[in-house]
Amino acid sequence: EVDVADVPMRDRIRWGPIIAGVVTVFAVLLFLSVLGLALGISTLGGDDPQTWGTAAGIWGGLSLLVAFFVGGWMAARAAATLSESDGPLNGFVTGAATLLLLLWLATTALTGALGFFASTVSNIAGAAGPAAMEAVEQGAVPDEAQQAAEEAAENPEAAVPAEVEQAAQQAGETASEAAGPGAWGTTIAIILAIGAATLGGMVGRNERMVL
Repeated sequence: EVDVADVPMRDRIRWGPIIAGVVTVFAVLLFLSVLGLALGISTLGGDDPQTWGTAAGIWGGLSLLVAFFVGGWMAARAAATLSESDGPLNGFVTGAATLLLLLWLATTALTGALGFFASTVSNIAGAAGPAAMEAVEQGAVPDEAQQAAEEAAENPEAAVPAEVEQAAQQAGETASEAAGPGAWGTTIAIILAIGAATLGGMVGRNERMVL
């Protein structure tokens, strides 16, 4: 007689190992960032700031790839796999979850910074308003500027000067020209990061367990 144990089917996505992989990504990324800062201060302290920017960009990209690779490896190694494709699959989800978490953290920090910036600007404007009025009354502002300000206040629908329109148009063109390369760079970075996590899951996957 032979006793046969039925192995129930289970999900191939294992969230416990994936959470371990995400934590590993952040830990490795933090370590490499601090290490890069220490090395940069030690070796590039007196160099040109442009050299600093180039070195920081290269180190940041390599740190991101290494962190995602190690996180994918951890997610695959910590999972009890039943299939050879479970490792890369868990590594991929680890990379995607880490990207979403990084995006959420960046958005939250940016929102807080923008709120602080807006509050600071409004406070400065509120404090500068009376000083500006006092300067106008004392004649510190030229008569032409004062007259233009009074005309703008009396007629808000007046035409905007050509110089202002030209400056706004140039700013819009500059922003549109910079948006294209930035979007492509972000796309490539996302592909490389998720690819590194998937590769880490492929390398770190356990051999198929036969129960």
